[in-house]
Amino acid sequence: MKSAVVVVAVALFGINFSGSAIAPSPKPNPTSVHRILTATAKRPLLVIPGDAINVVLPEGKLSVLLVGPKIPPNTSAEVLSGTFYFNFHQLSGSSIIDIHDFGILDGNATLIRPVAFDDGRTKVLLHSGQKLAVSLTELMAVGTGTLRWAPLKHYVADWQFVEETA
Repeated sequence: MKSAVVVVAVALFGINFSGSAIAPSPKPNPTSVHRILTATAKRPLLVIPGDAINVVLPEGKLSVLLVGPKIPPNTSAEVLSGTFYFNFHQLSGSSIIDIHDFGILDGNATLIRPVAFDDGRTKVLLHSGQKLAVSLTELMAVGTGTLRWAPLKHYVADWQFVEETA
């Protein structure tokens, strides 16, 4: 009978640990919140726009931040112009940012191969410490899409995005 009372008491009130009626939860690790992930050809990443990532290539390491796609205000259609904004920062070594290393699958799963960044450039060589901000605008079907970056013919990052009207 005493064991039944103990079981009922534990079930109703919990076990007291350090003055608490429930077991303490582990403390969150502040270094795991908003950490920057690292992508390589052997360990590519699936991320979303707004996630900063580091990319390690054979010739160098760089930080990449992608935002977008941004669509023109007050538009509604099945196909819209969407602009992606890239920020590259070469952390060490050097890297070539080549427009031909990017591909977009739009909301209809149509493959789009960009031919130039919005400023007309197709390639930029970055050396350690240099930064590059470029944009890329393409017509895309609305819906969920993926922007892939595959430098040296090995993809390192897929950004999943949603292009939608307001």
